[in-house]
Amino acid sequence: MARLFLSSRIERRLFSSLSPIALTLLAGVGACNFSRNDQPAATATTPADSSASSTPTVMASASAAPLDPPQESPLLAPQESPSEAPIESPSLSPIASPSPLGSSLVSPLSDASPLSDLPLRFPAPGSAPQLPHSRIAALKGKISRARILAAYRELAEIYVVHGQYALAAQTYREEAAEYRRKGLMDAAIIEELKAARYDPKTQLFLERAATQRELDSLYSGAPAEPFTGCYISAFIDRDPKLSQTFFDENFQLHRTPEEWERVSGKPHGSLWMYLAYGQKFPRAWIARLKAAGVVPHIAWEPKSLAQVRNDAYLRSFAQACREMDWPIMIRFASEMNGRWTPYHGNPKLYREKFALVHKVLHRFAPRVATIWCVNNPPLGNAHDYYPGDNNCDWVGVNFYSVPYYENKRNRPAFEDSPLALLDPIYKRYAARKPIAICEFAASHRAAIDNRLRNDFAIQKMSILYGALPRLYPRVKMVGWFNMNTLRLGLPGKTLNDYTLTDQRAVLNTYRRIVASPYFLGRFQTLGDPRPPLPRPLIAGTTVRGIARFSVWSNFQLSGAQTYFQFGPKIVYASARPGAHEINLDLARGPFGRQIVTASVYDARDRLVSRVTSTVNITR
Repeated sequence: MARLFLSSRIERRLFSSLSPIALTLLAGVGACNFSRNDQPAATATTPADSSASSTPTVMASASAAPLDPPQESPLLAPQESPSEAPIESPSLSPIASPSPLGSSLVSPLSDASPLSDLPLRFPAPGSAPQLPHSRIAALKGKISRARILAAYRELAEIYVVHGQYALAAQTYREEAAEYRRKGLMDAAIIEELKAARYDPKTQLFLERAATQRELDSLYSGAPAEPFTGCYISAFIDRDPKLSQTFFDENFQLHRTPEEWERVSGKPHGSLWMYLAYGQKFPRAWIARLKAAGVVPHIAWEPKSLAQVRNDAYLRSFAQACREMDWPIMIRFASEMNGRWTPYHGNPKLYREKFALVHKVLHRFAPRVATIWCVNNPPLGNAHDYYPGDNNCDWVGVNFYSVPYYENKRNRPAFEDSPLALLDPIYKRYAARKPIAICEFAASHRAAIDNRLRNDFAIQKMSILYGALPRLYPRVKMVGWFNMNTLRLGLPGKTLNDYTLTDQRAVLNTYRRIVASPYFLGRFQTLGDPRPPLPRPLIAGTTVRGIARFSVWSNFQLSGAQTYFQFGPKIVYASARPGAHEINLDLARGPFGRQIVTASVYDARDRLVSRVTSTVNITR
C-alpha cells in the first residue's frame, strides 16, 4: 500500500544529522519557544541580576520600559487606533459554555474563575540561595578575556538555577554567537534552543474581529488558502477505533470523515493520505471528502526522481484533479532533506522535478495547491531544495514531540517545545507563502519504557495549538498524525503512540482546543464569516460587553504558573500549559480606565515575568 507507513519514520530521523558536539550539547536543551513579535503594546518586567537578593521583586510597571521596542510586524498590519471606536466583542457562546482553551465567562469582581486550577493569590516566594557573585565575576572575566565557551555555559546554568531566566537566555545566545563565529552551526542551534527555553517574554492579547488591513496582510491568495484561521487536519486511516471504512481505487483502506467528526467533536477542514507516485488517482476518497466539505491532502511520494517525467501518468493525474472541481493539496516528495527518503541528495534535480509537477498540475487543475514540505530536524541544507516561489503554492514542515529522541535515554526531550521546530520555517517563508504544519503529533507512550505520559502529550499539544493564532497567524493548516506506531510501525524504527483516541484525557484536550472558531472545520469560502483573532493588547483600547483576554508566555517549562489581574484583583490562576484565555463580562463595569496584568511564576514560585497594560471600559 503506497508508502503506507513511511510516516512511521516520524521520529527515527530526529536529530540524526547533528554533529557529535551538537549531540553532546543536546542533553541540556529543553522547552524552547520562539515567538514572532507582532506589535508589543504592554509594559513588562522580569527579575534582574541583583547583588542584594536572588528573590525577585514584584514591580508594578506602567512606567517600565517595554520588553521589546514597538515595531510593525512584516506579516500583520498595525492595529487601527483603539480610540476611533469601541471594540464590539464577537458573538459568544452562552455564559455556561466554556471557551475552547478552558476558561469561561466570569465577572472581574467575582470571587473565583470557575476554571482556575490554582488559588487566586500569588505564591509565597520560596527561599533561594544567594547568587555566587564571585563565581559569576570569574566567569565573566574568562568570557571577556578569551570568550571561553564552557564559561558561557556555566554562567547560564548558574542563572537558571537562581531563576534569572532573562540573563540565562542572553548568555546562551552569546554562546551560540561564538559557535557560529567558529563555524559550528549545529552547536549554535542547540544553544539557541536553550536560550529560547528560558525566554521570559509574556504578552497580553484581546480577541476581536480583524480589520480589513489585517485581513489583507494575512492572505496571500494561494490556492486552497483560507482568508483567516487555520484548517485542522488529521491522518485517520490507521486508527482501529474508527470502525467505518471504505476502499479507494488502489484498495487502500480509509476511515470516514463523518465518524472522525463525531469522535473529535468537530469536522476537520482537511484530511490526508499517502500515495505512491505511479498509483491510481484516489477518486473515491476525494469524492467522499468533497461531499463532506473537506479538502483532500495527498502526500505523493516517488520511489526515485527518475520516475517523475512529463508523461501520460502525470498529465492524467492532473486532469483527474481538474475533474473533481474541488481544492486538492498535493504534498509532493516531502521530507527531501532527510536521508531516509529515496529522493534525497540531489537538490538541483529535486527542484527541477518539483517545478515540473507544479507546472503540469496547474496547467490542468488550477484549484490544486502544491506544498513543498521539509522535516525538522534536520534542516541542514533543506533550503537548497526549495523550488522557488513560482514553483510551489504552500510551504510545509513536519515535526513531532517525543519524550526521547530516537527512544534513547541519553536524549530526553521532555522540556523541548514544538515551536522551536516550527519557527525557522515560519520566519523564512511566512511573509510570502501560507505555512502548513503537514504532520505533527505528541506521543503519550514511547517504546523505550512503555510508560503512559498523557501530560506530555497534552502539554505539547496545548503549546503548539495555543501559539498558532497568537504568534503564527500565517500557519493556515495544522495536521495531527493519529496513529500508533508501536503497533503499526516498521521493525527497527523508534516507536511512539500518537493516537488521540487511545486516551480520553488527550482526546478531550484536543476536542476543547480545536473547538475554537479559529480552527476551521470546512473549506472556507468567500462568503464565510471570518473568525475573530487574538491580537496584542494595545494600551488604552476601548472595550465593552464581553471581553476575551488571553495570555501567552514563551516560558513554558513544566510547572509554570500564570496569573491574570483585572485591577487589583486576581481573577484567573492556572498551571496549565499553552495559552490562557480569560473571558470577562464587563457589561456592568467597572467603567473607565482599568489596569490588566499577567504574571508568570516558575515551579519554585519565583517571578519569571510580569506584563501590564490598560483598557478603557465603556457601557
